[in-house]
Amino acid sequence: MKRFVILGCLVAIGLGSVGFAAAWNPTPAPKSTIKEVMKIAHKDGLLKKIVDGQGTDDDKKKLLDLYIDMLEGEPAKGEKTAWQFAAGATVVSAAKVVLGREGAVEELTKTTDCKACHSVFK
Repeated sequence: MKRFVILGCLVAIGLGSVGFAAAWNPTPAPKSTIKEVMKIAHKDGLLKKIVDGQGTDDDKKKLLDLYIDMLEGEPAKGEKTAWQFAAGATVVSAAKVVLGREGAVEELTKTTDCKACHSVFK
């Protein structure tokens, strides 16, 4: 019986520690909303500039940062897991562009297909 009490106390302490750590280390909100990301990256032409080979290293980093914000955002509709998968693929392809990986621009073009995401998440 004494073992069960000790085990119960250890479990309670462990769960309390996890909750305490989560409270002290919240995930920060993204700097830009999904709508802002779409405006800057797509409507204002940052993505096109990079795909056309005219983007600077700073442009590429800015695009990556915007897509990270997009990943951290909440889609208007659709499942969050599906959103994270789609947006995560975009983040990875943008990171490959920043690193200068072969075929990265083509991959970025595929992962930023507007209709594919808008039909599910907007």
